[in-house]
Amino acid sequence: MVEVLYFSILREKIGKERESLEFEGSVSELKKLIAGKYPQVKEILESVRFAVNEEYVNEEAKVKDGDRVALIPPVSGG
Repeated sequence: MVEVLYFSILREKIGKERESLEFEGSVSELKKLIAGKYPQVKEILESVRFAVNEEYVNEEAKVKDGDRVALIPPVSGG
């Protein structure tokens, strides 16, 4: 299982802060899976940063069983 953590607007739109998914593959594939499961966040996912085990990664990075993946949308403020 992979633990997926949702922050900020993703948490609001999805309605949960975390979930466990049966998944192994690339960050890009995980992004597609989440977009399919939660179509209301598809556009937001285009600008989200992914961190695997607390390290920012690119979309080619591999996610494996036991990993923790954080989805961090851009933050604005003043």
